[in-house]
Amino acid sequence: MAWSVGEKKAELKRTGPNKVVEMRSSANNAAAEAKPGKEKDLAGGMEMLEMDFLLGVVEDARSDDKNDVTMRKLGFNELLRRAKQNQIDSTALTVYAVNQGNLYGKDIQCEAMKELTKRTTHKG
Repeated sequence: MAWSVGEKKAELKRTGPNKVVEMRSSANNAAAEAKPGKEKDLAGGMEMLEMDFLLGVVEDARSDDKNDVTMRKLGFNELLRRAKQNQIDSTALTVYAVNQGNLYGKDIQCEAMKELTKRTTHKG
């Protein structure tokens, strides 16, 4: 399908002989996200994952398999994005803070140390 420069790029999907359903293209999604006041799309991505699942992935740090480490990194970063790192178990945070084998990177190591520091400060 050829598009002219000024023409709006909307994809159409035909569901029946006379029915047309408009589908948003990725260009339209980016434009919608840039507009203030629009709600976030919570139907897909990491937002779908429940806290218990994320915590289970992040706190089970026994394996050093590449895929497991990647999943833990993604889960940890999602908890940071949600500002829920205070719900991670201290034992698991210690694994990320020590970062033996440099599996998780400096950002995750730093955030784990920050959270452990918050938990160990004395209130006077």
